[in-house]
Amino acid sequence: MLHQQLFSPGSTGQRLCELGLVSRLLADGSLGARPTGLLAIIETPEAMQGYLLRAQGQDDAKRRAQRCIEAVTEAVRLATLRGWLR
Repeated sequence: MLHQQLFSPGSTGQRLCELGLVSRLLADGSLGARPTGLLAIIETPEAMQGYLLRAQGQDDAKRRAQRCIEAVTEAVRLATLRGWLR
């Protein structure tokens, strides 16, 4: 359900996926460890689902969901800075 919200039709998240921008950012190689780790959890729907399913309880699930939201926000910011999103 979180994936559907973050990557809903017409959203910036959907544009990230359609254009393959998360993978492109990861392949860039110029990101630090923290941004790379964030983006890796949303690179594919399967990666995000696996990350969320590894939660150890409700508090961990909430923290992981928030991290996914943060990852999408960071991906949008980085892609915009590079001129890939407008």
